[in-house]
Amino acid sequence: MAAIDSVVAWSVGVTALIGLAVLLIRLLRAVLRIADRFDQAWEDWSGSEERPGVPARPGVMARLGQHDERLADHEVRIAHVEGQLSDGGDS
Repeated sequence: MAAIDSVVAWSVGVTALIGLAVLLIRLLRAVLRIADRFDQAWEDWSGSEERPGVPARPGVMARLGQHDERLADHEVRIAHVEGQLSDGGDS
C-alpha cells in the first residue's frame, strides 16, 4: 500500500508541476503579446528612424505639425478667394 501511495503522490506532484509550467508558458506568451502591441503603439506615437530597406516614419506630433501647416495654407487660400468675391464672402 505504501508503494501505491508513493506512486500516486509522485504522479499528482508531477502533474501539478506540468500544469504549472503550462500555465506559466501561456501567461508569458500573453504578456509578450501585450508588450509587442505596446511597442507597436509606442513606435507609431514616436515614429521610427530609417533603416535598411525601410523608410523613416514620423511620429504623431510631427504628423500633426504637418497637418497644421497644411491647414494654415488652406486658410490663406480661402481668405484669398473670399477677398476676390464681390460680396466679401457673405452669402
